[in-house]
Amino acid sequence: MAHSSSSARDRDSGLHRSLAWLEAEEGRVSREAFYVSLAGTLASCYPLPHTALHRTYATWEILCGAPVEELIRQLPQRQRESAEAELAFVRSRLPAEATDTLAVVTPGCVFPGVSLSAKLTADDLNLLVGAVEAQAQDLGLPVVEFGHLRDDTAADRTLHETLQARGYSAVTVGADAVLDTSPYPDLDAYFSGFPSHRRKVMRKERRLFEGTHATVRVDGPAGLTDDLVALQLARYRRYGQRADRDAVRDRFARASKIPGLKVLRADVEEHLLSATAPAGPLGFVAFYEDHRTRRILTRLGAFSEYGAAYFNIAYYELIAHAARTGGMRIHYGDSTYLAKTLRGCRLTRLTSYFRATDESLHDSLARAGRLRTALEEQQFAQALPKVKGRSVEA
Repeated sequence: MAHSSSSARDRDSGLHRSLAWLEAEEGRVSREAFYVSLAGTLASCYPLPHTALHRTYATWEILCGAPVEELIRQLPQRQRESAEAELAFVRSRLPAEATDTLAVVTPGCVFPGVSLSAKLTADDLNLLVGAVEAQAQDLGLPVVEFGHLRDDTAADRTLHETLQARGYSAVTVGADAVLDTSPYPDLDAYFSGFPSHRRKVMRKERRLFEGTHATVRVDGPAGLTDDLVALQLARYRRYGQRADRDAVRDRFARASKIPGLKVLRADVEEHLLSATAPAGPLGFVAFYEDHRTRRILTRLGAFSEYGAAYFNIAYYELIAHAARTGGMRIHYGDSTYLAKTLRGCRLTRLTSYFRATDESLHDSLARAGRLRTALEEQQFAQALPKVKGRSVEA
């Protein structure tokens, strides 16, 4: 049963499943939203035609689009040629117009679109998934997607099992890099947990940052000032995301609507002539502190090329801030896995599930999914052997 009850959307204790979060973020994803509530849980569902402007959760984009192209570009030449041939084949079998989708996701984060609790049973989840599939059929959408499943709890694992039993194809779409700061009372304690050669690298990065004489502060939503727009836009474009200044300002405005937004930023003042960076913003990271779950959820961020800004603002300054709060788990999201694992993050695999009622279409989805999975798993393999004791959590 689909409805839009705000009380249903507020049942989950995580900030990312709150009414405020969904209202702020879901308008970017789809013009419509459907909420399937059953057995005390909730699935947030978004119709995504293949022509949708927002591509993050679009089935064809995930399986055949820009993310796959970028993963292939990072392969050695011989592997790249083979992967390009496979991508061309799956594209020939999977036309975009066949992939209109009902996506069950939480917009703007790397958590699933189902509110999970310890009380849920396999029967409950089976009924919920069946109701989502019925909603997709009513809307005339041939593909159902459950995005960004994790393995953090028994309920997560039960949802995996439920989808697998119903014939969904599992696709690895990345990993959430998570750093638990609870063991560290301060930044020095964090540094001390690394081998000496890593400490030398990290302290060198700190000295580069200190040489900029940047002022670091933590603001509320007012910290998302217009002088950060160009920095954020440059970062989006560097990673192949389609955006313009108005789109960035819209994302800033949406992020500011969610209560508790904080902005950690570093700025070089005009009068600091001895600084090793030009005046203006050196970088920033915007995040939420979800004290109920002891999570810091990073939402936005961009960094200049000066003073090792990325490592210092996204990691060392944010880690120091988290330590001052008594220690929280920082969720950094996906991409740049080596940089994250080298700084102590553990990778939690993210799996999206796809199912089409048409057998031929489903087979094409599954083959495309196997390519994306293989490429993602190779990314993990390249990052993890360099860090003893780190792993992808299966």
